[in-house]
Amino acid sequence: MKAKGFPLQKEALIAQKNEIIEGLMGLAILVAVNFLWFRDNLGFMGVHPHPYWIVVLLISSRYGFRGGLSAGLMAALTFVVMLRASRPDLGLYEFLDTRYLTTPFLFVVVGIFFGEIRQIRKREYEELKEKNVALGKAFKQLSINYEAVNKAKEELDTRIISQEHTLSTLYGAAQALKSLQEKDIYPSVLQLLKDFLSAEACSIYLLSKDTLQLAAGLGDRGGASRPGKVHADEGVMGSAISEKKTVSINTLISSEKFRTIAASGIIVAAPLITGTGKVLGVLNIEKLPFFKFNPQSVRMAALIADWCTDAVENARTYKETKDRNISDDITGAYTYTYFQERVVEEFSRAKRYKLTVSVLTLVITDFSEFSDHVKQDVLTVLSLILRNKLRDVDLLFHDLDPGTYGILLPHTPPEGGERTRERILEEIDAFKFKPYDGDERLLNIEIKVVEDLERFKNNMNQAGTA
Repeated sequence: MKAKGFPLQKEALIAQKNEIIEGLMGLAILVAVNFLWFRDNLGFMGVHPHPYWIVVLLISSRYGFRGGLSAGLMAALTFVVMLRASRPDLGLYEFLDTRYLTTPFLFVVVGIFFGEIRQIRKREYEELKEKNVALGKAFKQLSINYEAVNKAKEELDTRIISQEHTLSTLYGAAQALKSLQEKDIYPSVLQLLKDFLSAEACSIYLLSKDTLQLAAGLGDRGGASRPGKVHADEGVMGSAISEKKTVSINTLISSEKFRTIAASGIIVAAPLITGTGKVLGVLNIEKLPFFKFNPQSVRMAALIADWCTDAVENARTYKETKDRNISDDITGAYTYTYFQERVVEEFSRAKRYKLTVSVLTLVITDFSEFSDHVKQDVLTVLSLILRNKLRDVDLLFHDLDPGTYGILLPHTPPEGGERTRERILEEIDAFKFKPYDGDERLLNIEIKVVEDLERFKNNMNQAGTA
């Protein structure tokens, strides 16, 4: 309180000093004018309104009660002095007559009155200012709480999804790794290991030249601390990097360095390998319940490492190309280049883990003939429709031609793709959107399910090569 009160006290002293200086200067100027040009009427006697009112009203309206009081007193004193100078013949009794004392008395009274009005307004302003600051702080706190609730909701959604231990629900949970902030991805990946595999301790190390550096860790390894740095060719992680595949402690029993490897405290290590074969790091399971240590868990660890790699690559790509968006603001559709990459990735993943995948092609009829304004309206409508009818895991992409799109439906059989197609078309018809000027025709969108997926993938590969 003292620290806060001292600046306020200093500010009050400065204001008091200013009001006295300004009052004296104003009166001095008026007195100088009086002597230079109106010497025959010292004190401006009989002048209405009296010039001293300028000083009294200005000071009181600016500085409040104290300023009004000081300005009134200074004006009254100046008036009395000038009166005495202009009428030296006045006796004390005559000097105290109301004719002469009314004006200085009014200077003081009016100065106090206007100063008090100003003071009330200043207090109201300060109160409003304090309320505004309080509201600003409350708004800021609400924003923080809102972000916290959002994060809690996302975490709760992930936990709910993670109750089912199937590949399809695990795939859905992995979509939580869509963060474009790399540092946020690693804790989410470790949480997936904990929720789906019951991992009691796990970690992620990133490869930097010949060294693996700890990026994130979860759980207690049984008293042993995790090293911050490890040489890239040591232990289970070294084996995973050199072989470029997921390894577990039981597959390394025959190794000559088994004792050293076992001492590292890692039972499963899954390398983070990009589509080009580059190793980004290693995902480790360090402690796992005995009944959970089985081939299925090792396979799931590899799958989660695969998703982690995709998420990290996306985050790094975003960071390196911040000025280039991979999706548009209206529909959220990804670019065609990104489409080519994801098609190859999703098809490879589906083949590797025996998952189904479907692709829809979407064409907005007459899109090139629409004006820019109508195009924006059409895309807004399309965005609303797709947002309601597509899942979070489904991906919308731009095709080569304007107004054409591709929709990738992971873990969806052809009949599921057909049902999605029908739902989208029904929703479009329900909108009754008429984009043609002076024409009652409705918006027409053609959607087809790609039947020959292998040929479609090959075409995408050829387009990417070209």
